[in-house]
Amino acid sequence: MKIAVLGMGTVGSGVVNVLNTNKNKIESLIGEEVTITHVLAKNIDKARDIDLSGIQLTDKVEDIYKADIDAVIEVMGGIDNTYEIILQFLKNRIHVVTANKDLLAERIDDLVAVANENEVHLNYEASVAGGVPIIKTIENSLNANQISEVMGILNGTTNYILTKMTVDGWTYDDALEDAKAKGYAEADPTNDVEGIDALRKIVLLSRLSFNKKVDINEVPSLGISKVESEDIQIAKNLGYIMKLVGIGKYSDSLSASVEPIFFKADHQLASVNYEKNAVYVIGNAVGETMYYGPGAGSLETASAVVSDLIDVLTTPVRGNFAPAEKAVIQNEDVEYQYYLRFNNDESAVKSVLNDAGIGHELNNENTNVVAITEKVNKNQLDEALGSLEVAAKYPVIGDE
Repeated sequence: MKIAVLGMGTVGSGVVNVLNTNKNKIESLIGEEVTITHVLAKNIDKARDIDLSGIQLTDKVEDIYKADIDAVIEVMGGIDNTYEIILQFLKNRIHVVTANKDLLAERIDDLVAVANENEVHLNYEASVAGGVPIIKTIENSLNANQISEVMGILNGTTNYILTKMTVDGWTYDDALEDAKAKGYAEADPTNDVEGIDALRKIVLLSRLSFNKKVDINEVPSLGISKVESEDIQIAKNLGYIMKLVGIGKYSDSLSASVEPIFFKADHQLASVNYEKNAVYVIGNAVGETMYYGPGAGSLETASAVVSDLIDVLTTPVRGNFAPAEKAVIQNEDVEYQYYLRFNNDESAVKSVLNDAGIGHELNNENTNVVAITEKVNKNQLDEALGSLEVAAKYPVIGDE
């Protein structure tokens, strides 16, 4: 089997490393030799720490279009140009393995249609949660279930920051700088801290879990850049831990979002710390399940990429998963408990919540008036709180 690798950054290098290190096992599974014939790289003269001997290194994708290959691995990132490149390989009846959640969250249905038309695989396990095998799990291992909920800590950078704020009492700014120093956060961390990265992943998971096309532009997202350490510590004292979570729920319609949520400390997701990822799935047959592991990293992500490659080269093409209907996103009716911190006195808060019929427990924490409500619709809650000065408001999961 002959393959090409598009991109020779952190993940691309990891892919070559895994293919070389685990060569004997991989080839025993496939039943023949696997040869990397071409690598596409921006800088073909750059010194690299991996063995690329015998491989044609090129900065022209046209060289690979003309090559005799069976599959390509796309780990170079990007959206518009990369879309056209993947499209061309699919039209050439070449299998594609990609880790590109940015592209897939916007164009996966278009690419799947072309892949199915040309009877080739389009595999993307590494696009969500890195080394955690969640795509295949939902698509294959849980396919006997009607999935009602998928929820995940899908971004290691934000989970690291929130863990440092929770465990060590750090400020957001200090935790972010530490994440940058350790290589968990980019110089421009916007996609991570504003929830954009997690948004792309929950779109892909919701599409797969609920068999619906999901428009990323219809799913709201809120990041952690405005989270105050004060709220994290107050909630911690009350028995709650904050995580940035992508969540999709389906009954008659789909609700989906990304936002910071407080979990009861004994909830499984509350114990997922630092740069780790976890995905929590509820099926009507299996019940509650959780999948945990590294969300990024060279070899960790390459593990998922190469697993997809093995699947491509050993599994007959039966058609890639392709939802027929577009999801109707309706978040208005979802009910949560809420953590609320007020800049009002206790009597005013109690009077408003009681008048609105919203059950709650009030706490006084360092001159702050804090309430944990019973389950309530967000729109109803916002309407009820109109006369109060709300300093912080976050959903709560775990007491119901």
